[in-house]
Amino acid sequence: MTSSAPLRVVIADDEPDLRLLLRMQLDRHQDFDVVGEAADGSQAVDQVLSTAAQVVVMDLLMPGTSGFEAIAMLAEQAPTVGIVAYTAVAGDFVRTEMKRIGVELVLKSGDVGPLADALRRAAPASVDR
Repeated sequence: MTSSAPLRVVIADDEPDLRLLLRMQLDRHQDFDVVGEAADGSQAVDQVLSTAAQVVVMDLLMPGTSGFEAIAMLAEQAPTVGIVAYTAVAGDFVRTEMKRIGVELVLKSGDVGPLADALRRAAPASVDR
């Protein structure tokens, strides 16, 4: 992939260790710039809006404002932002709901490759790539 600027990413997960791990893994890729982190969905929306992020990694099950709620908020407030749902467990309901709203779902694992690929796919079409 050739790009004039890295994708601006916000990581939303209630686990600080996981946010740190994802930041470290994504920072190794030249095509990502982690511009914000959030511990719940409300913070995720604030971070996306304040940093002009292009894509967000969204944990679905967080205390306070969930990832499900944050995705709906972003659809209204920042409809061009790409979203990748990132969760440890995804039953039929979660899979069906993410497919219905057009959000790619990636299961949490030690391999950042599938997440990085999903973020690239989720990036707005207007990004110079």
